[in-house]
Amino acid sequence: MIRLTASVLATSLVLTACNPSDPAPAETDTIAPDTAPDAAPETETETDLTEILSEPDDIETIGYPDGWEMQLYWSGEYPNGFAVTQEGTTVMGHETITFGEYPPIYCGLPHKATYSPWNVDRMISDELIFVSMTYPTTFTINEDVSLEVFVGDGVEQLDLKAGETLTYKSYVAEGFFIAEKDGVSYEMNEAALPQSTEFEQGPEDEEWVQVTCADADKTRAWVRYDQALQAPGVEPYEYTGFGEAADLP
Repeated sequence: MIRLTASVLATSLVLTACNPSDPAPAETDTIAPDTAPDAAPETETETDLTEILSEPDDIETIGYPDGWEMQLYWSGEYPNGFAVTQEGTTVMGHETITFGEYPPIYCGLPHKATYSPWNVDRMISDELIFVSMTYPTTFTINEDVSLEVFVGDGVEQLDLKAGETLTYKSYVAEGFFIAEKDGVSYEMNEAALPQSTEFEQGPEDEEWVQVTCADADKTRAWVRYDQALQAPGVEPYEYTGFGEAADLP
């Protein structure tokens, strides 16, 4: 069964960063004090990509009505992505994540760049941040059921009674989604729910990525996925393997 950490593959990849060694100090007549030379200086550290991502509270939005929430990932077995297939491509972006019509920023993107949560090289070089704006809805259980669910790092059985209503927070991947009941978040499989379960319909998720524009000022702009695809020279990215994405050759 897939876990949330698998669906957000890019943010769980571990990078190795080597610290440059300090230059040798110049020789002096000063006698160095005795020190315990037990521990060698650390030359390699592991950095989780989540450390370079913002928290939702740090990212400003404009115009979204009450009820919308932010998730720090693009969902799906193979998340959406787009690639720049022509030189001189410009997309419509915004200074801030916006709902509705706001003055745009016209942002040039580098030829052959691929914008996907799985393109780690581009994520690091351009400091990309992928977020989704989601609108939680509800679903109602119409018959008693006991479900195997994930809570944090553990697995539990969740007993639900007919007539109980839960909140559908966001889709993850491969039929799994995040639900909430009494303030507790659960990751569960939609296929395990009774067929009689009734789902409230809500607006589609809006996926945004903060990019670095290809101008002298390296302008930062938020680009919405569906709006990027409207620009000439932008095409949906075609994956060749799970968890793999790269700039075009």
